[in-house]
Amino acid sequence: MKKRVPKGWVKISDFEQLVGVSTKTVMSAIKRGYIPSNIADVVGTSATAPYYLEPKQAAVSWYHSLNSGHPNQRKIRTALGEYIKTFDASVVEDTPACEENSATDASMTYEEAQLREKVAKAKYAELELQEKEGALVERVQVDEQLFAAGKELRDALLAIPDRITDIVMAADNRTTVYNTIYDAIAAELQKLADFQLSGQ
Repeated sequence: MKKRVPKGWVKISDFEQLVGVSTKTVMSAIKRGYIPSNIADVVGTSATAPYYLEPKQAAVSWYHSLNSGHPNQRKIRTALGEYIKTFDASVVEDTPACEENSATDASMTYEEAQLREKVAKAKYAELELQEKEGALVERVQVDEQLFAAGKELRDALLAIPDRITDIVMAADNRTTVYNTIYDAIAAELQKLADFQLSGQ
C-alpha cells in the first residue's frame, strides 16, 4: 500500500474521464491483471484510500490484454486505442471493417437484440406461411419445373416437322402451308402456357 502518489499517476476516476471507461470496469481490469499491480495501487493508509494508476502504461497494458475478436472486449479496446493515439499512435492496431461492423452489433442493447430477434422470427414465420399457401416455392422446385417445361417444348417443336410434312407437301397454296405451320407451333406454345398456369 503506497502512502504517496507516484509521479504521473492519476485517480481511477480521472482515468475514467481520459478513456471513457467506467471506474467499475477499470477496477475489474486491475483485479484480472490486465493492468499490472506495479502501475496501479491504493495510495494511503485509510480504509477508503483511493486507487491510483499510471494512465499511459495502464492503457497500453490493458489494450494488449484484450482480444479484438471478442465482442465484449472490442468496445473497451477501441476506447483505450483512442486514448493511446493521443500519445503513441504506433501502439494501436488498425481495425478491419468487418470488426467495426461487429462492434456495432456488440454495442446493441439487450432490448434492441430482443427486438431484432422478434423481427427475424416474424419474417421467417411469414416466409413459412407463404410457402404453405403456395405463394412461395423453393428455387430448386422452380428450376426443375422450368427445365421440364423447356424440355417438353423443345421435344414438341422438334416433332412438328414429322407431323406436318405430309400436310405441307399436299397443300396446293401458300396460305394452307402457312396456317399448318403456324397452328402447329401455336398449339405447342399454348401447351407451355397451360403448363405454367397449372403449376404442374
